[in-house]
Amino acid sequence: MNLRVRLNLLITAILLIFFVSMGYTIMKGSKESIQEGVESANRVTMQLLDTVIISSSQNPEWGYTHDVLKRFLEELGHVRSSNINLYTLQGELLYASPPSKYRINDPPPPKWFETSLTPKEVIDTRVIRFGKLIVKTNPTGAIKESWAKMNHFFLIACVFFVLLNIVVYWMLGFWLRPLEPMVEAITKMGEGDFEARLPNFNLPEFAVIAENFNRMGDSLQSKIRENQRLALIAQQTADAIVIHDLQSKISFWNASAEKIFGYSPKEILGKSAYVLTSKAHENELRKSFQLIHTGKNIHNIETQRIKKNREVVDVAISFSPLIDPITNEIIGDICSMRDISEKKIAEESKLKLEENRKFTQLIQSHIEDERRSLARELHDELGQYVSAIKIFASNISNKAKKISPEIEKNADSVISAANQIYDGMHSIIKQLRPGALDNLGLAETLKDTVNTWQKQYEHLKIHLLIKGDLNHLNETLNINFYRIIQEAMNNALKHSQAKTIKINLVLIKKGFLELNFSDDGQGMDLKKIDQTKNFGILGMQERIQSLNGSFELISKKNQGTQILISVPI
Repeated sequence: MNLRVRLNLLITAILLIFFVSMGYTIMKGSKESIQEGVESANRVTMQLLDTVIISSSQNPEWGYTHDVLKRFLEELGHVRSSNINLYTLQGELLYASPPSKYRINDPPPPKWFETSLTPKEVIDTRVIRFGKLIVKTNPTGAIKESWAKMNHFFLIACVFFVLLNIVVYWMLGFWLRPLEPMVEAITKMGEGDFEARLPNFNLPEFAVIAENFNRMGDSLQSKIRENQRLALIAQQTADAIVIHDLQSKISFWNASAEKIFGYSPKEILGKSAYVLTSKAHENELRKSFQLIHTGKNIHNIETQRIKKNREVVDVAISFSPLIDPITNEIIGDICSMRDISEKKIAEESKLKLEENRKFTQLIQSHIEDERRSLARELHDELGQYVSAIKIFASNISNKAKKISPEIEKNADSVISAANQIYDGMHSIIKQLRPGALDNLGLAETLKDTVNTWQKQYEHLKIHLLIKGDLNHLNETLNINFYRIIQEAMNNALKHSQAKTIKINLVLIKKGFLELNFSDDGQGMDLKKIDQTKNFGILGMQERIQSLNGSFELISKKNQGTQILISVPI
């Protein structure tokens, strides 16, 4: 349900409360008027009949009192608001007043209306000679008249209600028209279309949002393109990047390594590093591994390696230990090899990779600043209007406590509706910039966010596991891990068709923060995915790279998807 419909429903609810309150007030006044009229008519009737009874007693030549009274009542006919019955002393009915012909052709009022307006029945009795007179109040005529007036009120109220709703709906559509391109642009931006821009708006608040959004898009697009160029440089660098595990087996093999040595990743992965070494250099490589496994680095060793075709190539090798971010233990090593003749090119590439990390940090910082600005604009502007509605409704509720509990109840309904709008607005603000992240930390923010997801997607089971004290993490780590989890969840909801999602965030004592995000969805073929065009995955990789962490995406068709992230604190 969009904002326009929600606001229109709120106004409709206020109008209904107003009309119901007005109807209640009218009915309450009608009941008091009927009560007073019936009692007055009954008193006049009794005075008249008492006069007849006294006159008959004083003039015995008129005949018996009950006969005189009967003749008088027959001539009198129907008396409004009263039912008159005359009985003998034995209980035989001598006379009953005829029914009223007032609005006899009108349809009878509804039972609930008649019950609401019927006053307390008053019965007056007079015992006369040879008879008994009973007079009861009868408000039927007054109730019919009140119902006719209420019908006119209902008709006018319905016409006014429909016309006013049409006008309000049209006006809300006109006033909220700028939100459509804003939502569309934000959606495109979230889907990876960084060319989405907002037009200029006449309203100053929307104009500021559009200006900041467009500036953010320009900056983001520029930095992403720069990062893509730098990422391509890293992929196409002349350096051969090889990762070994603790058993000296090759677990990673880049394109440059394939180009230098002639082995494809399929041929070399899982093989021993000694495949590339001649007998003369095996002892040197063994000592290098022993040194690396103690946590030391080795830089620019000039040595020789063997290609697939058994040719010898002179290379400069650098080793660095590969440390598990969770356990802070050495789990292998990263080895970079290059032709000595291309040494300068490799140094330039390394410098650009460092710049890439700085650019990535700058991009993420700028994005969060813009999101914080957008969240503040929504909170300060729309929040004021919703708060004003709540204040007005609270004033009505307080004033109506003693006067009308019904009005108080309706005013409380308005407060509840305003709270729902306020909650919806804060949901949008949370998407832009979760305030709890600054106040409560990453752990509590994730718990709150997961609870929100669980309520929205009841068919989905979401398991969150947090280990370690995350309260002392800096803002950069907090916001980056929050955005990564948010992006991973969005991808899972859109594409995976998963039934269960697990989020494990663990802080290792030795100074590493590890995230394991997995689902049991349909998975994907990573070979067919161009990650340079998949901005969700690329964005997560860029964030982790800027934090000097590791990112691994594991997925197979119909076997779910798993994202493994490790970042040093």
